[in-house]
Amino acid sequence: MHRRRVAPMKTKPRDPGHRRVPTPRAGISRKETVAAGTALLVLAAALAACAPRSGSPDDPSGSMRPAGSSRAGVLGPPSEDGTPSGSADPAGPEPPPYGFASGPEVIGRSVEGRPLEMYRFGFGPVSRLIVAGIHGGYEWNTIALGHELIEYVGDHPGVVPADVTLFLLPALNPDGDARSHSFEGRANAHGVDLSRNWDSGWRTDWPRAGCWNHLPITAGSHPASEPEVKALSAFIESHDIEALISYHSAALGIFAGGQPAEPESVRLAEALAAVTPYPYPPLDGDCAFTGQFTDWAADHGIAAVDVELTNHTDTDFEINLRVLKVFLKWRP
Repeated sequence: MHRRRVAPMKTKPRDPGHRRVPTPRAGISRKETVAAGTALLVLAAALAACAPRSGSPDDPSGSMRPAGSSRAGVLGPPSEDGTPSGSADPAGPEPPPYGFASGPEVIGRSVEGRPLEMYRFGFGPVSRLIVAGIHGGYEWNTIALGHELIEYVGDHPGVVPADVTLFLLPALNPDGDARSHSFEGRANAHGVDLSRNWDSGWRTDWPRAGCWNHLPITAGSHPASEPEVKALSAFIESHDIEALISYHSAALGIFAGGQPAEPESVRLAEALAAVTPYPYPPLDGDCAFTGQFTDWAADHGIAAVDVELTNHTDTDFEINLRVLKVFLKWRP
């Protein structure tokens, strides 16, 4: 903040009629001299107290600011619309309020011991969850999108409404991501499709016609047989999640959780489709979906959708920034 320097006062020529205070003579007592000096000091202090106070270049703490002034860039708690107060530049990165973000929190580990890292943003009682990378390196762009969203929300805390807490897990299948960014990266280290390992319509096998069938892959020995699925389901059950997005790639559109589709999941899918090129209902790929994550979530009263990116290389960040904003404001 620019502070105007006050120029030194110039001494005015003395009025010829001005009477100089006489220098004490021997006839004036020391007591009278001290009393006169004291009176002048009191008068000077009173005049200084009445003068307007302004910031000083030597006062970086701002203690010399007038009452009611504030320093740009100092953030208060989020306002009612979720925007932090006091932001100096709402278009640029905003320093988050104290305690706004935490993480990564390790909620479990993969088959090969890699951490499953969850990030939290916000303070509110309404809980939202975004999960990416369920198919590991085969859908590596969903993991990249997850990290882009983490960075964006950290820099723009006002995107999270005041009554919302957002949880974001960028990679449910880190082993697959470490193994390959091609077909070999889809399954976890046990060769299991983590999207088919949930306790909702689970089957040991499924018709492969119309489904992903590039390499051998299983649904696991039983529902939630895999440590990644156990860790995420335990986290969800302990955090009262009301709505979630599971990111996949590529194409087809948006899938609503539940078989048949659960009504609130349909409402969420329609709201997201309205601001994206991702269609709902999705394109019919003629695949039998078994043991699905979003179906399990819908069975547990959570509005849940699968969102498919347009290809296997792009994150569609601008599109999914719109998805994020609608998702965080959406209510069942």
